[in-house]
Amino acid sequence: MAGVGRWLWRVLWGLGLAAVGALAVAWLTDRKLVWLAGMVGAVTGGFAPTVFDWLKERAVTREALGELEELAGPVGGPAGLLDPRRQVVEFVGRDDELTGLIAWCEDVLAGRVRLLTGPGGMGKTRLSVQLCVRMAEVGWRCVRVADGAEDTALSALRAGVGGRVLLVVDYAETRVGLSALLRQVAADTGTVRVLLLARSAGEWWDRLKATEPQVRTLIAGDAVRMELGAVLDAHLSDAQVVERAVPRFAAALGVEHPVRAQVEDEGHRARVLDLHAAALVAVLRALQAQQQGQPAPGVVRVRLADVLGELLGHEERYWLGSAQRAGLLDGPHAMTPAVLRQIVAAGCLLGAATKDEALRLLERVPDAVATPRVTAWLRELYPPATSPQGTGEWLGSLQPDRLAEHHTIAELSAAPDLAEACLTDLDDRQALRAITLLGRASVDLPEAAPLLERLLGLVERIVADLPADLPLLTAIANAIPYPSLVLAETDVAITRRILDTLSDRPTPERAYWLDTLGVTLSQTGRPAPALPVTQEAVAIYRELAESRPDRHRSDLARSLSNLGVRFSALGRPADALPVAQEAVTIYRELAEAYPDRHRPDFATSLSNLGITLSELGRPDEAENARLEAEALRRDS
Repeated sequence: MAGVGRWLWRVLWGLGLAAVGALAVAWLTDRKLVWLAGMVGAVTGGFAPTVFDWLKERAVTREALGELEELAGPVGGPAGLLDPRRQVVEFVGRDDELTGLIAWCEDVLAGRVRLLTGPGGMGKTRLSVQLCVRMAEVGWRCVRVADGAEDTALSALRAGVGGRVLLVVDYAETRVGLSALLRQVAADTGTVRVLLLARSAGEWWDRLKATEPQVRTLIAGDAVRMELGAVLDAHLSDAQVVERAVPRFAAALGVEHPVRAQVEDEGHRARVLDLHAAALVAVLRALQAQQQGQPAPGVVRVRLADVLGELLGHEERYWLGSAQRAGLLDGPHAMTPAVLRQIVAAGCLLGAATKDEALRLLERVPDAVATPRVTAWLRELYPPATSPQGTGEWLGSLQPDRLAEHHTIAELSAAPDLAEACLTDLDDRQALRAITLLGRASVDLPEAAPLLERLLGLVERIVADLPADLPLLTAIANAIPYPSLVLAETDVAITRRILDTLSDRPTPERAYWLDTLGVTLSQTGRPAPALPVTQEAVAIYRELAESRPDRHRSDLARSLSNLGVRFSALGRPADALPVAQEAVTIYRELAEAYPDRHRPDFATSLSNLGITLSELGRPDEAENARLEAEALRRDS
């Protein structure tokens, strides 16, 4: 026992006082936590035990909310140290954003929901973790809601514990149960805040606003949204961010000699994940030299453009070492490193909800051996982040997500047979997961575009095979980024499927999806079929706005503005003018009454009107509309 205590103290000291404080806060406030750190092991060759093998053997855990809470799984390979939930690297920067979020939590008059957006690796999760630490210090119950637990998260919390609650929902855009969670929040009589994390506030956010009135009220107004930029702190350069992270990773991994990372200037501010990955790669190089008895490198030069690829190389050594000890590289059923890479990629793409499903996952990988021993190896590599008795998956995944996307796209691009096998005969969960990963990759990775073009037929087949399940179809539609030329046809297909599930009655839901179909058809370069569906949407919204103007006038204005764009795309500016003018009139009235909520849409409608006026040969009026739109955007 004394040995364990000395080990724990050494690791805590290595991670720094910030991590010790976070652990103490989590423990004292009854927040569930899984925490691990790294220790040095011998590296004598490509297939020898790696320095990360021992990470599976130590864990500090505490019973808390079970399946309701999203937990960090065991560290796994070196990339696991980048998980912000582990707080290996101290939180720096984002002072204004953190202060604003704390003020939002404490303001009794503030709305209950905030949306935090930014591209992958920008630091959304890191900021949310720090917010939870700060609010837990003053008595809040902070929970990261596990995927699938949205329906019961708040009610279960209220049944077990009162007080102030902060719920964090990552990847909010693809949560099937998000509306159900927000309905609970709207009805709750206590103090509750919900922080939604997403890569963007696109079509999915508009769809959420088109749902039930109580949900719509929760998320109304521009003040609800906060977008993260790349700059952590105006007084901290990228080089300084890397410099601060290096000793943290070095302490976690037991690197004895100091190392200095020199990051090549990319000409723009980098994402915090890439900066921390650069620091980790520099430490891993020093660690390799240390284990091989070579002199410490002193200064390690790292190119940010190459850092994810290099980090994947370290992960692969971890896979290979683990596979060798599991007996997967020798004997009559031995598998090659290439097959192991494909197995990990398939796991990232599809996951597995059960042990049997993990076996079927292996059957999709050409030349893989589908046995329980291989599934056990894969699960040991990346255990599930949530309890297998709860709503979590049986398999975890390579983390961070950007690294998983990078690896999966590379493997699917190199092996068409793997892509075919992994995108055929998918169930609901697998379809949502696969389209989500491909959609995110299409935004972040240029090399994903040619792959997705080749896979388009498979993706559309997935959509065609989906059941008439509106929440599922909506979640998949939310996973498709907009605009996305490569996935535009898929967007059209899923929108048509959603309309097929709805009744023909003139409901707000039908109007919204008709308007959306017009947008997606236009994105594919088909303005002619986009026109009648947009006209139908306008007709439904006009009828709804007559009976409930407080609820549907903004919907009518949006669809009118879109209808004007459709007419212009067909070379009919004279038809576009009256609907564009009507949209501007409605938005002007709404913006005067609710400026925070409607001013951006008012500016957009003015810009559209200006284009139409210009097409009609009325340049002075067009310029006036343009200038008014610019003034509105400056003041927003």
